[in-house]
Amino acid sequence: MRSNPGLFTFLVIMLAPVWGWAQDSLYPASASSAARVKLSDSQETLFPIDTDQPQTETAPRLVTYDENTLPFVPPAPGTETPDSIIQPLPEYTELANGDEARFASQFSTDSSQFDIGLNLYSAPPFTGGLIVFGPNVAMKLGGFVKADFIYDFNPIDSTDSFVTTSIPVDAPPRTNARFHARQSRLSFDTRWLSDDRIIRIYVEGDFFSEGDRFRLRHAFGESGRLLVGRTWTTFTDVAAAPATLDFEGSVSNVNRRQAQARWTQTIFHDDLKLALAVEDTDFIIETPFGVTGEPRKPSPDFVGHLRLDRERAQFQVASLFRVVGFQPTGKSVITKSAWGLNFTGVILATDKTKVYSQIVFGEGIGSYRDLPDAAPTAANQSGLMPLFGWMVGVTHDWNDSLSSNFTYAENRLGTTAFQNPNDVEATTYLAANLIWSPLDRVKVGVEYLYGTRENVNGAMGDAHRLQASFIFDLP
Repeated sequence: MRSNPGLFTFLVIMLAPVWGWAQDSLYPASASSAARVKLSDSQETLFPIDTDQPQTETAPRLVTYDENTLPFVPPAPGTETPDSIIQPLPEYTELANGDEARFASQFSTDSSQFDIGLNLYSAPPFTGGLIVFGPNVAMKLGGFVKADFIYDFNPIDSTDSFVTTSIPVDAPPRTNARFHARQSRLSFDTRWLSDDRIIRIYVEGDFFSEGDRFRLRHAFGESGRLLVGRTWTTFTDVAAAPATLDFEGSVSNVNRRQAQARWTQTIFHDDLKLALAVEDTDFIIETPFGVTGEPRKPSPDFVGHLRLDRERAQFQVASLFRVVGFQPTGKSVITKSAWGLNFTGVILATDKTKVYSQIVFGEGIGSYRDLPDAAPTAANQSGLMPLFGWMVGVTHDWNDSLSSNFTYAENRLGTTAFQNPNDVEATTYLAANLIWSPLDRVKVGVEYLYGTRENVNGAMGDAHRLQASFIFDLP
């Protein structure tokens, strides 16, 4: 008869527990031979309990009992046992009440006092939810899943976000339906104590990239007044960002994130803060026809802002200085100095109503809105382009579960006759939404978007969009 090793192995595995039961039940061990001991690693081992045999110094100090003669009696209080080493985990409320307060601190990136309506710009608050505590360290896991249903009534080439510069002019009529979850995010906020000072690192990413690959949004560390890493430029004001479901936001809002080293200092008064930063730089240069070359970065961007924080208002003026460089093929680098100013304000008109505004202008700062910094001003040369933009908006909480936002913005470039006639000269942006929170950490919203684009030659196009979003915040 041909043997079957697989069947033999299966029978051994199945019969082994039966054999063990038979040994314990049919042939019980003598009272003086062994006792069963529960180790700290939840394994069961047989140890001899004959007191005449010497015990080695390395043997573990364990509680033993004879399960065949006497009932088990727990050790007396104060007796050292393996279970005394393993303490029950405290309830989460005990951790939250003590440890969360230890790691709470005001950082330069916080704007929680103006947190009305939807806020997709700030980091999740360091309270509640998934917080992991350790010795003098804690980490908050944050993020959300955001699913967007989009329907375009007019042609627009940006299907996932409402980019007004992508509105085509004189395009044949068409509609578009789109469903994606690319704005979903994941963040890690880690804080620890060092010499009675709280140090923080924050890392955040989303999937709003080509091929839905995970990409870096924020990665910075903060210690006292110093911030180093990648986050919102010092030239912007997150508190004045519009509360839109649309990922792009208004055409004038500065929503650029870049690597930087920033120092924030209180001056004259606790409500007045000065921030100075050295930041990474990036240029968009349009060259005259027939001129070839590469943009160069002779220096970083030098950025600063002065912020006045009041109980119900915040006002900020930010300034920017940069050196724009371009190197024609085979020639030396040509440089020009660029500058910009950004005025923002946020006012709590009531406890449930926030009003915000912005005015931004300068020369050679178009790339902060994905527009050209320089463009042809003659047949064989380019010059810096002036930019002027403004925005107004209001966010209102109707009740604890219902909020809405209205935003209107315009942006205009100082174009020249030497540019491509189809280049963008001006754009407008309007957004109005209603957001409902039926459950804790669950939001459902609908938003109407309207935008226009005007080209250098005066031709115009517009687009209407309806967007519905479902947001599930990570606890």
